[in-house]
Amino acid sequence: MPDGYSYEIREIAKEQFVTEGRTYDYVAESTGVSVSQLKRWGLDEDWTGARKEYREALSSIKRDSVLLRSKLVKAALATGDPQQVYAWAAVEKAVAATRKSSDSDTAVSAPEKLKNINTPEDAVAALQEVVELKLNKMLAQPDILQLSQIRELKQTMELIDQMKVKYAPEAEEDKVQGGLSDEAADMIRRQILGVKS
Repeated sequence: MPDGYSYEIREIAKEQFVTEGRTYDYVAESTGVSVSQLKRWGLDEDWTGARKEYREALSSIKRDSVLLRSKLVKAALATGDPQQVYAWAAVEKAVAATRKSSDSDTAVSAPEKLKNINTPEDAVAALQEVVELKLNKMLAQPDILQLSQIRELKQTMELIDQMKVKYAPEAEEDKVQGGLSDEAADMIRRQILGVKS
C-alpha cells in the first residue's frame, strides 16, 4: 500500500468512522493514523456516504422490525394459530433480550451503583472491577469485538497496574487521608477519562 499503512488499519479506521459514528479525531487517536490521511481515505472511499447509508439501513431495520412485530401480533390474535403465536413470542423474546442487554449496559452508570471512593486504593479497586466487567462483556460477544476496544482495555489495565504499584496498601506513607491526591485525580482524568489538562 503506497501510504505505508496496513489494510487492517485502514479497515479498522473505516469501521470506526462508518459503523461506530466516530469522528476523524477519535479515529486518528485510536489508530495512530493522521487526520489528514483519514480524510483522504474517506474521500477516496466515500466514508461519509457509507455512514449515511449505514444509518439509513439501521433506521430501516428498526422500522421494519416494529412493522413485523405488529403484523405478527395481529395475525396471532386474528387466527389464534399456535404457529403464529409462537412466531410472535419468539420475536418478542428476542426484543426483550436485546432491551435487557442494553439496560444492563446503562445500569452500570446508574447513581445507585456508584462506589464511595475515598482513597487511591479505592479508586484502583473500582477501576479494576470496571475493567473486569468490561472484559467479561467483550468476551461474551466475540463476534463484535474490535481491535480498538482491546487496545483501550490494554491501556487501562496498564494504568491500573501502574496505580497499584504507586498506591500499594503496604506504602502507608503514600496514603492520602480523606480522598484521592490531586496527582491521582489528575492521572485518572487524563488517562481514563481523556480530559486534557
